[in-house]
Amino acid sequence: MPLDELTTRCADQGLPVEVRIARGSDGEDSAAVDLTLHTESTMTPPEPPPLGAGYAGLTPAQRKAFLAWVAKPDRETPPAYQQLYVANLEPALLESPSKRTVALSHMRELIVAPAWQGNPWLGRAYALGCRLAHDGDALAAALGQDGLPVALLGVGLGLQALLQTPLTAAELGAAQRAWRQGEPPSDELLKLRLVSLTANLGAEPLAYALSQVGEAAVQPRPWRTAHPNLRLALPQPDLRPALEPLLREMNQVADVVPDAKTEFDPPTDDDEPANRGWQLILEFGHSRSENFDYLLGLCRRLPGFSQIMDQDRRLVYRVAFRRSEMRRFWRIWDYVQGWSTTRVFVNGDELEKWKVWPYSQYMS
Repeated sequence: MPLDELTTRCADQGLPVEVRIARGSDGEDSAAVDLTLHTESTMTPPEPPPLGAGYAGLTPAQRKAFLAWVAKPDRETPPAYQQLYVANLEPALLESPSKRTVALSHMRELIVAPAWQGNPWLGRAYALGCRLAHDGDALAAALGQDGLPVALLGVGLGLQALLQTPLTAAELGAAQRAWRQGEPPSDELLKLRLVSLTANLGAEPLAYALSQVGEAAVQPRPWRTAHPNLRLALPQPDLRPALEPLLREMNQVADVVPDAKTEFDPPTDDDEPANRGWQLILEFGHSRSENFDYLLGLCRRLPGFSQIMDQDRRLVYRVAFRRSEMRRFWRIWDYVQGWSTTRVFVNGDELEKWKVWPYSQYMS
């Protein structure tokens, strides 16, 4: 389809993009493959063309090499040929749903081919196609399998959030690798961490991150395509700034199996006498207080800190104090005493908040 017809087609389909057609000096589509142009066989492979070269700009020998490779595009080839190939696939994403489906299916096959691994043009085209097809599950699957370039992960998750498709455990692992937070744990532990993250935020993680990036981030912006004459604009929020700190904080604490006893559990009558010294346990959960992040960071630096999941699979933060450490406790208590999730245990017995004050007889 001629590029100048795409604008009308997009408007008819209600696609969330603005299409502008930029013409070359000759007024023609520079990426179009014109089979009437001369080709030429050579004894040795021709020099690779520069990135962005259109088909008409190739030498006859380069055109011959490109057409020979197109017969089996999952093979190795110069990057300029790959870019030109994607440039000819992209317009189909903006045409009819049936053509978009065929193009996406072909892109999905190429994404897993070793020769295309990490190709930025293919990754961007596939993410765009998923967004236009409203297929958040397909986009999530590609992101979770490291099928798209690392640099596209934050924006890809933003497109997924716009499609209201939840974050998956596989994507959590992909983000950990891409953002250099270490090798992710097992699939089961990733699922547990995703549950913990969701409970801690009180919302689905991508929806939460989208709410944090600001209104400007969801306004249409230029979208870079492989096609030299095709200019798109669409919302493309980058969720990395909002998600990366959350994931790093989550990975800093050890995962604890729900209901498992920790070093700082309130003492019980079954404990050995030597381990039953006076101890105060402070517990609190997530709070919307503006001081929450500061307070949690302060507690993490204390030797008696731990993080567990309660029976309802919600994150609970605990800090254990001995008598000699009560100055630290009172400093933290000033922040948390008004939070609904705050609980205090002394030697295994829970105290009501009104009984917690300096020199209280209930804390002896």
